[in-house]
Amino acid sequence: MSGRKPDNTGSRPRAKKSLGQNFLISGKVIDRIVKALDPGSGIPIMEIGPGTGALTGPLAEKGARIAAFELDRRLSKELGERFAGSDNVEIVEADVREIDFDLEAKRREWEKYRVAGNIPYLLTSTIMIKLGLLERSAGAVIMVQKEVGERILTSPGKRGCGILSVFLQAWFDISMVTTARAGAFIPKPKVDSVVLSFTPEAREGAPRDRKGFLGFVKISFSQRRKKLVNVLGNLLGEGGKPEAAALMGEAGTDAGLRPEELSLDDWFRLYGVFEKR
Repeated sequence: MSGRKPDNTGSRPRAKKSLGQNFLISGKVIDRIVKALDPGSGIPIMEIGPGTGALTGPLAEKGARIAAFELDRRLSKELGERFAGSDNVEIVEADVREIDFDLEAKRREWEKYRVAGNIPYLLTSTIMIKLGLLERSAGAVIMVQKEVGERILTSPGKRGCGILSVFLQAWFDISMVTTARAGAFIPKPKVDSVVLSFTPEAREGAPRDRKGFLGFVKISFSQRRKKLVNVLGNLLGEGGKPEAAALMGEAGTDAGLRPEELSLDDWFRLYGVFEKR
């Protein structure tokens, strides 16, 4: 099966550079993504940007219920025609940035669902943050640019971690499913990709207010090379540095640290102190 090519109907459409389209053609990568999504579990799937249906087809064949959201009108139309006779696949022409997945699940009476997709690189941060804010999600299997994937997997406190590392690892157990070389796509992107699996598993001490925590982490990393006490001091306003240092001390956090040097537990304690201020 690893050498299988996806079943495409008709000629492969020309990718639109403006939409960041790169169509997945590697049967090996497709098989691994499908396996990671566990279509036999009965948990429905929200697919982001199905493109030519390279994932949609194999998932549908295994009985998965799928709601696939495609922005490209021509692809949405072609997929709609291809799956017109399927009672477990719904093709929706929509911009994923405007989709509330929890609401879409509620409309379909889906208690839980998984998110899947080979997302355009230019939308990676937007989609990842959206994923982190979902409440009904049973997890996700997402393909991202290799460099971004490595950052997401980097433990907070290690060099190279960032906003996505801290935010996503607070609520998910994240693992790598597989890699995808540039040759796994048409047209070939300039970089390699990785497929990540996200399993909901809130870390002990994770804040209840996800949006508030996200905002705090974003501000903290806005000047990542500066010591965090200076960044938070600016946030507190004129003369705020001494107060920031005191609050960091209350949280048990070294005032001399930079954002990427804080562990996840450090972030939880620090946010808790600032939230109560």
